[in-house]
Amino acid sequence: MSVKQYLCGPCLEEKAEIEGVVYGKECDEPLCGQCKQDHVKIKVSKHHTLCDIADVPPQEIKELLKSLLAFPNHEKEEVVYLCKDHDMTCCNKCAMADHRKCEEVKVLSDILNDIKVDCSGLKTVLHDFQQQGERLLEHERNHEELVFEIENQALASLQTIKQKLLDIYAQLENEVLS
Repeated sequence: MSVKQYLCGPCLEEKAEIEGVVYGKECDEPLCGQCKQDHVKIKVSKHHTLCDIADVPPQEIKELLKSLLAFPNHEKEEVVYLCKDHDMTCCNKCAMADHRKCEEVKVLSDILNDIKVDCSGLKTVLHDFQQQGERLLEHERNHEELVFEIENQALASLQTIKQKLLDIYAQLENEVLS
């Protein structure tokens, strides 16, 4: 992120370049200490999520996330729903127009909240993957040594064959000349 992106948004509009200390996720801009205090006092913005300026994702990440949430059929609309009947995501407009008769149209955030992730076995699975990976690496190292040995044997055999062919050629050349 460039330095300009860390300057307080409201102060920057007033032509003051004050460094931001927090980042307003809903407002999508940095806030200085004073604007932060004002932000939490105003009724409209008092429940906004503020995070430390160091936790702000880089602009490329924010743009990627925005593009993933953007609905391709309607500009400036975000994906909000999942229609399980059609197995597709949709925006507010499409949900009302095209999917109002569908039986299972779910809000994506509700689906994410309903997902229960059991992490208890995850450590075991990851440990197993690590052991399998180590075994594969060991096999690869052994295989690499075997290939190297075979290559050396093949080169030695080729050298021997080459020398024998040169000897036979020299013998034939001597016979022809004599």
